[in-house]
Amino acid sequence: MIFHFRCVVQWIFVSLFFCHAYSGDSDLESSSPLEDDPDFPDTGPWIPSLYFEEMRADKVMKGPSSTIYASTKYVVNKPSKEGTSNKEVTETDMYLLNAIEKLAYKFEALEKRVRRTEELIFHVMEGSNIKRQDACPANFTRVARNCYHFSDREYNWKSAASMCKSLGSNLLEIESRDEFMEVVTFIQATNHLRGYEFWTGGLNPGLLWIWANSARPVLPKKPSNRPEETVVGSGRCLSLALNKSKLYQYQGVDCGHRTRYICEHEENATIRALKRIQKSLHIKEGDASQ
Repeated sequence: MIFHFRCVVQWIFVSLFFCHAYSGDSDLESSSPLEDDPDFPDTGPWIPSLYFEEMRADKVMKGPSSTIYASTKYVVNKPSKEGTSNKEVTETDMYLLNAIEKLAYKFEALEKRVRRTEELIFHVMEGSNIKRQDACPANFTRVARNCYHFSDREYNWKSAASMCKSLGSNLLEIESRDEFMEVVTFIQATNHLRGYEFWTGGLNPGLLWIWANSARPVLPKKPSNRPEETVVGSGRCLSLALNKSKLYQYQGVDCGHRTRYICEHEENATIRALKRIQKSLHIKEGDASQ
């Protein structure tokens, strides 16, 4: 009796086991989504494991994805194509242009100051080297070694030359750079003369500038850009006038223009003529005085 009971119990457990196994296989087969895929390969031993891995991955908790994007926007200075020019004006170009303009302005101002300082130094040094000389005639003023008359009335060039003749003199004839500096420095240092234009004895008949009384050339053979070696303007008569830098230089103006004039005493011209003759004959001063 007991033996039969044990057999019945074993048979029940075996039946339950097989029923459970059969139901599990049917659930697996019915719940697999891969069977409906026509491209899915034949069932094999690795399919269940792959399928369970997929199910396991679906059950894993997924957090918010944080995607990192790398910037690829680089600034590349590409050279311009041949035959094309970049016409854009940069800030650096404007800065350099402004600096060049300031430098040119400062250079011009410095040039003016140097020229005026040169005139002042020359005047001081020349004054200290002047020996005691006889007084100039009436209406004439001694400047360095020569005597000059500076008019305060205005005439044209021909009338000015006649006025100088009536005073026993000629219109100013400058023969050296030193004399030019002496006359100009004196004018700049004298209040009632500074800033005015003055006739000189220079004349241009058509070929070159000459001094009317001595017929000597006004400019040297190799003129430079210095005021005493250049003539500006298109006139036929020569004057001393201020330029844009407020410095005196030679200027050719119309002979009918009315302005002041400078006369040079005749004695000065005679002495200089004798010195030129003496120099041409190679006579020393000691020999000439004997």
